Amino acid sequence: MSLFSPNGLATASVKARPSAFAGTFTALVFSGTVVTACVAMAVSASRVPVSPKQADLYDVGIAFSNLTVYMAIFVIGQVMSLAVAQRGRESALLRAIGAEPKQIRRMVATEALWTCVFALPVGYGLGALVAHVWFDGMAASSMVPDGMTLTVGLVPLFTTASVLVVCSQLGGMIGAWRASRTRPSAALADSAVQGGGRAGRVRAVASVVFLVGAVSLSVAAEASSVQDAASEIPVVLLAYLIAIGLAGPWIGRLAACVAAPLLRRYGGVAGELAVAGARARSRRLAAAITPIAMMTAFAVVQFVSLTGEMDWMAVFGTLLYAGFTGLVAANTLVMLALERLREFSLLRTVGAEKRQVRAIVVAESAITALAGLGAGALAAIAVMAPLGQRVGTPLSALPVWVWAATLFSGVVLVMAAYCGPLARMLRVRPVEGVTRHSA
Repeated sequence: MSLFSPNGLATASVKARPSAFAGTFTALVFSGTVVTACVAMAVSASRVPVSPKQADLYDVGIAFSNLTVYMAIFVIGQVMSLAVAQRGRESALLRAIGAEPKQIRRMVATEALWTCVFALPVGYGLGALVAHVWFDGMAASSMVPDGMTLTVGLVPLFTTASVLVVCSQLGGMIGAWRASRTRPSAALADSAVQGGGRAGRVRAVASVVFLVGAVSLSVAAEASSVQDAASEIPVVLLAYLIAIGLAGPWIGRLAACVAAPLLRRYGGVAGELAVAGARARSRRLAAAITPIAMMTAFAVVQFVSLTGEMDWMAVFGTLLYAGFTGLVAANTLVMLALERLREFSLLRTVGAEKRQVRAIVVAESAITALAGLGAGALAAIAVMAPLGQRVGTPLSALPVWVWAATLFSGVVLVMAAYCGPLARMLRVRPVEGVTRHSA
């Protein structure tokens, strides 16, 4: 059936919801940039002859590369799942007119593959540029061993391509599995109201498992040698971040509950609507909470570690990762904001003023920032409170202004990304906004 061919369905899906495609493309480009830069540094440091200083750079490059891959798995998977969830209504309509579940899954897989094809050269090119900036900064600081040159060749290209394809296919598979198995009538209802169900229970159990695992790893690392404890810090942090990613919906609801008294007291109706909206959309907000928590936790852990040794490679790597996760978080928040056009148009149709819609969005931004920044800060504290003391970089060594700057930057990022599209959305006439997303 040519009507339901994978390419045809993927093309129609992109035309129906271009913002979802743009969000996925952007996340893939960001991931490709960081993977390319880190792998290029590691490969360049591995070239013979290998000096002790060059071997140290190789170890750092490999550590950054591994962490990059892990983080890319999370962010790409989250963004792909969000993009598929945003098209739940379109998938339901396709099911209603005869599309089979396997055709929905093939549609998502095809779209993910084509998005990778377009994102790979952009990410690879930007990654090569970032790698040269990184290398030149090290050279200016006399950190480059004699005879070492930077080469961005086929290994970073193939590594980046593999990461983008695998991560996007896995993320799309998770999102498409739910979309393809839901009955059309139920899917049409779910596009407006999110539920938990069996998948929610699985996420909850998995989150607890990783949380217990993170605590156990931390205890074991604290009892080991200083060198082993230092090498275990990224693993422990990763375990906490996995737990946060899985528990994202519940973290969002908890943040809404914590912020509710203040928002209701000082925000009035707008605050009440923001709390209700955050609770109802907690599963989708989890896609934004995870990268915000990653950005905060990684930045704090690295800044604490750098109190003992401040070198260019570590500083640049920290800024690179913080920027990467921050841009992905901003991209996700923009995706979440753009899907609210119909909802905001309905509010304006029934009498809400533009300033009231703005107040709702600001309040929701505050809840999202509280959830992401709070979870990330707690993860960093849980890692560095025991292990930082063990390796000689205690958490107390981090200046208060660094904490304030990190959290302030996160709040500004969330507010700007979530509120940025609002001006454009409010220029759309209410009736037009309702019909545009109902068609």
